[in-house]
Amino acid sequence: MPTPSLDIFRKDVRGNPVWIDCVADVETARLRLSQLASALPGDYFVFDQRTNRIVASVIGLASDAIN
Repeated sequence: MPTPSLDIFRKDVRGNPVWIDCVADVETARLRLSQLASALPGDYFVFDQRTNRIVASVIGLASDAIN
């Protein structure tokens, strides 16, 4: 089983990242972003600990706008 290395964050009202969850792969991360954005609209992003890059995001209210 892969070690979770993708952290999911939500930006608070000041734009600061708030850690939400950790998952093992990008597919799971994208599904989780959709779920989160549907339940509580906002800005979310997935940070890859291995590459130190944001690998997916959803901005604002459109949960179908996942990169």
